[in-house]
Amino acid sequence: MSKEVGAILVFGAIIVGAIIMFVLEQRGVARRKAARGGREIDVSNLIAFGSAAGEGKKTHD
Repeated sequence: MSKEVGAILVFGAIIVGAIIMFVLEQRGVARRKAARGGREIDVSNLIAFGSAAGEGKKTHD
């Protein structure tokens, strides 16, 4: 087996592995979304304001 064929096999295996991981992740996302009743969860407030956003308090009084 030449170096070129070996390289094609190695990179092909990496690409196939990446595609499999992507498909599994998408299936997991779909399962979690179905468990929430199809609702999306907006995490932008949690990222910007921390745990206080989860309680509805974006600013401290």
